[in-house]
Amino acid sequence: FGFAALALGLSSGNNVLMHTFQSSIIKLTLLSSVFFFFLLRQRAIDEFRDADHDLKYFPDRAVPRGLVSKKQVLSLGLFALAIEVISAYLVGQKVFGFYLLVFLYSFLMAKEFFISRWLNKHFTINFLIHEIIFLLFGIFFISAVNSQPVIFTFQTLVALAILTFAPMGIEVLRKFKPRHDKEGRAVKDTYSTVWGRKNTLLVLIGLYLVVGLGLTFLKQSFMFILFSLFIVLAWMSVGRKSDTSVIAIGAINFLGFAILANIIW
Repeated sequence: FGFAALALGLSSGNNVLMHTFQSSIIKLTLLSSVFFFFLLRQRAIDEFRDADHDLKYFPDRAVPRGLVSKKQVLSLGLFALAIEVISAYLVGQKVFGFYLLVFLYSFLMAKEFFISRWLNKHFTINFLIHEIIFLLFGIFFISAVNSQPVIFTFQTLVALAILTFAPMGIEVLRKFKPRHDKEGRAVKDTYSTVWGRKNTLLVLIGLYLVVGLGLTFLKQSFMFILFSLFIVLAWMSVGRKSDTSVIAIGAINFLGFAILANIIW
């Protein structure tokens, strides 16, 4: 919901959603559905892709233990794909082609771009190449919420940067807290474990400062950069030692941007 709402808030004065409240809710629901079921589909794919990794380091999880079968995971993934595609089609046939770019790139992600061994040895490149999916989502969402064809002006590029960096921050938050195997050793599959906690927190601060500056530029309001600075102060104080606080503050930050983008014109 937050990602779709942020895209809605970034749309220009020719926003098709602002014509009626009903159409706004319907379009926002459909865009949220596309993104939610995309994430659910990716989660199902991860269960297959990371099966050996989870069996080695996290054997107590539901799938390695056999509590959830791979057939059930496959059914969930196919269900998510069906709802995702239907929702994207209902958003509008004119912008469905942009969704197909998202789908094709997600297919490459599922196949680890056919260079899985190399990517597994280059953690940061692996992270960056996967995050391109959010840029493609940004193009799809911006096209969906504007009545006119998207022209790649400087303002549009700033909006795309916001819609790329904001969910990148959520991805870093998702794997911020270190994970440990049964022997208590940190597994090098989270950002704080590989980059270090301090560096990962700096990445989060950098991402959301860029988002705040971009929103300040597009909306011509210093409220966004002030909100960003408030979040940075919260991270540097409350979140210095608590991983849970870092994640909670980051979630508030993302939702805060989405809400402010829609109430400040």
